[in-house]
Amino acid sequence: MSALQMHHQHLTGVTVITLAGEIDLAGTPQLHHFIGKARQTPADHLVFDMAEVTFMDSSGLRVLLDAFAYAQQHGGTVHLTALQGPPARLIEITKVGQHLRVHTSTDIALATILTALDLSPATHRQ
Repeated sequence: MSALQMHHQHLTGVTVITLAGEIDLAGTPQLHHFIGKARQTPADHLVFDMAEVTFMDSSGLRVLLDAFAYAQQHGGTVHLTALQGPPARLIEITKVGQHLRVHTSTDIALATILTALDLSPATHRQ
């Protein structure tokens, strides 16, 4: 069993949350709390870097869906990146990818968000 590790990074209008290990019933209360603390504003777009997540059960899925509902209610979005193995399979079979935006990398998710916000590097320079 691999304990869940969580880190975050803030960008303009975006919070990137990097997860590693297993997202299961034992770690989801901490994850839920971490998301609330890491988010800069209710309208933040959230990007979950899942590259190092080895397992996720339905309780982890519930936390991601709660984050999605909260973000949607406040004008934000939720993006999942670099899914692989069992977590990717869970997202696929539950069809959660039809609601949460799924990308192959965090860079692609950030580019998608910045383009939607019209904050591309070229227009963001001073």
